[in-house]
Amino acid sequence: METISKLRAVLAILTTTLLWGLSYTSTKVLLDSLLPIQIAFFRMILAAFVLGAIFLVTKKSLVRLIDMPRIIAGGTFGIFLYFIFENNGLRFTTAGTGSLIIATIPVINVIAGAIFLREKTSFSRWLGVVLSFVGVFLIIRSGSEGALSLVNLRGNLLIFAAACSWVVYTRINEPLMQKYDSISINLQQSLVGLTLLGVFALPAGIELSVFRGAVLFNLAYLGIFCSAVAYFLYLYALKTLGSATITSFLNLVPVFGVLGGAVILQESLVAGQLLGGVIVIAGVSLVSMTGKPAAKLTPENRVAVAKQ
Repeated sequence: METISKLRAVLAILTTTLLWGLSYTSTKVLLDSLLPIQIAFFRMILAAFVLGAIFLVTKKSLVRLIDMPRIIAGGTFGIFLYFIFENNGLRFTTAGTGSLIIATIPVINVIAGAIFLREKTSFSRWLGVVLSFVGVFLIIRSGSEGALSLVNLRGNLLIFAAACSWVVYTRINEPLMQKYDSISINLQQSLVGLTLLGVFALPAGIELSVFRGAVLFNLAYLGIFCSAVAYFLYLYALKTLGSATITSFLNLVPVFGVLGGAVILQESLVAGQLLGGVIVIAGVSLVSMTGKPAAKLTPENRVAVAKQ
């Protein structure tokens, strides 16, 4: 039973990486018609609607008042700040490069755990993380020369800030996942993020004429699949596999991101990027094989997590 549960979690996080990898391409398309804050706002409206319907049908319970600070913090870092950084960053860099930077999340997560939580990581897992990071480096180095320009550097730094926000979001949610259903957590944090995004998006005004064709399609993809479905799958995998393992799986996001950018947006794709993608997959596989299912947090562990 434990093997089946872990397999389902692996399939869940793999599906998540595919959906998120292609999200960069959708966002780049939408940036031609909408502001970065508007993309995030309308995306979360759709996500909140879908999650709300699932919440009502499944009759889940709301998070208790004592844990609301974590809900608010998760919605702030994982939705509001993440999309502010990511969508603005994609204005100045390519979809492929943007997805590549997200692959630094495993490194940030492991380092944060070692420094702030004194987590011990096995040599095999460190090796898998390093290997996948080397693959990401090869992909970036093999990209276009424009990726090193000052304009793209600005975009890359913004997306790196998004990666840091996601690590905080993951750590915030670990204790919550031991106590509540992922649907409840996802819905309430989505509402927090949506509220914060609305404060800044609504004053900018809304041009209804742009909501047609490709804009509606890509908003639906981002809101329903990348936010509602993928966030649910991500939190499900987090509960079973733990943050160290699933954040390493996020190294697959740039593989799908680069492929999506190359096929849909005709962004450059060279042999070095393909080689880097293979190395990334090898690193993720190593981390997956050496990872362990997440253990239930003890009161002492909850205190340690809360201090981060």
